[in-house]
Amino acid sequence: MENLLQLIVPAGGDIMGNILDFLAKQELKSVYIIGAIGSAKNVRIAAPVENELPLRCVEVPFHTSCEIVGFTGEVLEWEVVDKELAAMYPDKDSPLFVHIHVAAASAGGHVFGGGFRGGEAFRSLRIFMIPV
Repeated sequence: MENLLQLIVPAGGDIMGNILDFLAKQELKSVYIIGAIGSAKNVRIAAPVENELPLRCVEVPFHTSCEIVGFTGEVLEWEVVDKELAAMYPDKDSPLFVHIHVAAASAGGHVFGGGFRGGEAFRSLRIFMIPV
């Protein structure tokens, strides 16, 4: 697939920072993240705190290593992001809106997930993207 982009985040690398740096070097401002394979640690996710809209989330840290079992999302310019969705993201200083959903498995097969807010590659993490 000629449009498929691959980013390898090395052990200890900041996942979000590596994504943004990679896209800047490629001069891309809009991609669909179709998946990732590898491991991570110190993952932070956003999780809803109530069953009402507008959605309110709290950041939950997972201070463990884990295998990534799902990693999909989008990266967009802030100007095209739905206003209600953008309001839930605290990192307005980021040059692009990074919206990723993650599922990860820790020891014992326990799976957790939510809106990806950050983390580091454990051994490494290979991320697959398609420009849009």
